[in-house]
Amino acid sequence: MRKKTIAVLAAISLFTGVVSPAIAATKKPTIEEINAAKKAEAAKKAAADAQAKTLSKAKDSLRELTAKANSAQAKYLAALAELKRATEIANAANAHAIEAAKAVDEAHRKIGKLAANAYIMGGSFSDIQPLLSAEGPQELIDQLALLGKVGASNTEALKRFKAAEIVAKAAKVAADQAKAVQAAATEKVAAAKKVADDARAAQAK
Repeated sequence: MRKKTIAVLAAISLFTGVVSPAIAATKKPTIEEINAAKKAEAAKKAAADAQAKTLSKAKDSLRELTAKANSAQAKYLAALAELKRATEIANAANAHAIEAAKAVDEAHRKIGKLAANAYIMGGSFSDIQPLLSAEGPQELIDQLALLGKVGASNTEALKRFKAAEIVAKAAKVAADQAKAVQAAATEKVAAAKKVADDARAAQAK
């Protein structure tokens, strides 16, 4: 009987020694530990929410900056196209002004030549002295024909000179206006480029 009792106690002691560590490992956490874990979890969630909010704000900011950069680039390209057109117009207007000035010079030379011929003939085109000195009817007819042609040429030359002057003045005004437009377009391109560069820098940042 005594031996049986000893064996039972030994078995209980062995069982208790095996189970105790398992019971110790699975003990329930205390309220302080639970509260601390909840607090830590809440802090992690708050940090994650803050990061998500910051990321969302950054994405919104990036979208806005991208839109501004694209808009600035589009305006810059439009300004370049405008400058190109203004330059073409200015070049054409300048070329026209040069040609008009050449026409004025040519008409001026023609008038000078006619004036020199009149001086050589001994007077103005309206002078009838050459007619009075004519020797015979045929020479008179020839001189009349010549004076008629010279008079007509003189009148035509004056008309061309006046017309050329008018065209040249108008061409000069148009060329000056075209240059002013070109200068304004150049400034516009420079301003648009600065805005585009600043927008791209902000976007990259």
